[in-house]
Amino acid sequence: MTRQLLSAVALAATLFAGLAAPAQAALYRLDGAVDSGSLIGSAFSGSFGFDDPAAGFDGSVELDSFTLDFAGHRYTLDAADAGSLPVAWFSGGDLLGVDVSFALADPLLQPLLQLVAGFGSASEALLAYDTTGGGTEGYGSVVFTAVTQDVPEPASAALVMAALAAAGLARRRRVA
Repeated sequence: MTRQLLSAVALAATLFAGLAAPAQAALYRLDGAVDSGSLIGSAFSGSFGFDDPAAGFDGSVELDSFTLDFAGHRYTLDAADAGSLPVAWFSGGDLLGVDVSFALADPLLQPLLQLVAGFGSASEALLAYDTTGGGTEGYGSVVFTAVTQDVPEPASAALVMAALAAAGLARRRRVA
């Protein structure tokens, strides 16, 4: 390799390694069972995602994705109540749960549904539902499980990009 090529590779590696890593997407599963009301014993499950906040974060983060299968229906983020912002809540970096609600036109066909984050821990989070249209009818307990995702390290990506740049420069020199 020529000195110019080595300099270009070193510069590219330095630039790519110094770039700030984009926010990591966090993905969680939620599972639970109804503890009271007409649907007692019914199970529910789903998943949700958001941009993972910094360690020790206190506050809320808007959900990027959400699905929940409950009482024979699938609830998705695009069907969430327009009057509320679906968010994940954190305290000291720990997930407390999600706040998302679904206000539907006919509760007899599909239950009204709300997930509520815990105040002190995720174990306090709950699902509330209504099949009658007369107010909250029953509750369910919720368990959240982080889903691990394989994400390449920024330094590895920088090395791959530098190698590609070096190969391109070497090829260009041979052609010229």
